[in-house]
Amino acid sequence: MQRGIAGLKSLPETIERNRCELDLLLALGPTLLNNLGFSSGVARAAYQRAGELADRLDDDRARFAASWGQWLTTAHSFDLRRQHLAELVVIAERIDDPELTLQAHHSAWATWIWVGEFTRTIDHVHRGLALYDADKHRHHALLYGGHDPGVCGKSQHGMALWALGYPDQALQSALDSVALSERLDHLPSALHALWFVAAAHFMRGDAAAAAEPSERLRSLAQQHGMGLYRANGGTFHAWAQCQLQGGEEAMAQLRAYHQQWKATSNVMLDMGTAGLAEAELRAGNLSQAAAALDEAEALDLGWWRAEIARIRGDLALAGLRSDGMDAEYWYRQAIEAAQRQEAKSFELRATVALARLWAEQGRREEAREALAPVYGWFTEGFDTADLKEAKALLDGLA
Repeated sequence: MQRGIAGLKSLPETIERNRCELDLLLALGPTLLNNLGFSSGVARAAYQRAGELADRLDDDRARFAASWGQWLTTAHSFDLRRQHLAELVVIAERIDDPELTLQAHHSAWATWIWVGEFTRTIDHVHRGLALYDADKHRHHALLYGGHDPGVCGKSQHGMALWALGYPDQALQSALDSVALSERLDHLPSALHALWFVAAAHFMRGDAAAAAEPSERLRSLAQQHGMGLYRANGGTFHAWAQCQLQGGEEAMAQLRAYHQQWKATSNVMLDMGTAGLAEAELRAGNLSQAAAALDEAEALDLGWWRAEIARIRGDLALAGLRSDGMDAEYWYRQAIEAAQRQEAKSFELRATVALARLWAEQGRREEAREALAPVYGWFTEGFDTADLKEAKALLDGLA
């Protein structure tokens, strides 16, 4: 396709020539995204050129697809993403086409989740998937982002559910995305689903469960030359190995795959970077942990903000303070960030950390009064590491 596009440049500009180039660019975009990642400058340039041609041809449908691609490749700028999202909504409403409305919701749920708007994310997932039909819309993966919108919706629904305090429903939604991708028999969509299943196990703190899907993701992506998914799979698999067996080899792999992730996309990168920081801290590498936290915070994505603050508290306890603040300060910051987002899973982790600190300081009643209502809010996930840890601490405080 790239040779064909290059060959068109020597032809005089006509409607037919522009139409041919536009069609080639929109077909090329998803391939570039899957192979090079969402941060690919080459993919962004292709979508920008497609947008110019769509404007010249006054083609709203092509303009929508080009703007969708530009939306996806501007993950580094939330303001720019919102501008593209607004344009997508305007075009979808102007054409009044349910398929474009589905993709407008697709871009919306994948915009709001990464800034911590979890309830808003779920609303767009529900509204988008109400329009989705797996057979009717299977061609969307060839136009929008290189993956199926139903697979993405179920995957990111799981991320939002976990944050809001529903770890079992979160995992089930991620597993549903895998089942859907297998039915579609579309490799990039299958890799997308495996990415989020591995992430769901990571969020639930289950390294053993994360190891298999992350390695499958890494291996398949390696085999087919898909850099983004290779980096994601490698990162989660190396994290799992750090948790399960430790050792410098696993840490070295985690650092290397993290660098690959940075080179391909910043989607969920603050989560991955915070995971690296926690692994460095666990290995006793305090300065490396602090540097990783600074890197995660500089991304300013928002959805992992509470965890970054909590890990800063753990780092302060280990003897390395940030901005001179002690552990209690950072745990309180984490709790406040989680409460602003109504993110009960984040709130539970931070409250457990604060309650344990208070218990060690002899403030056992304060610790129990802080933790009991947060733990008592949960209705599921009692076999997860977070809730087991909270229950054991409460029992000790009683």
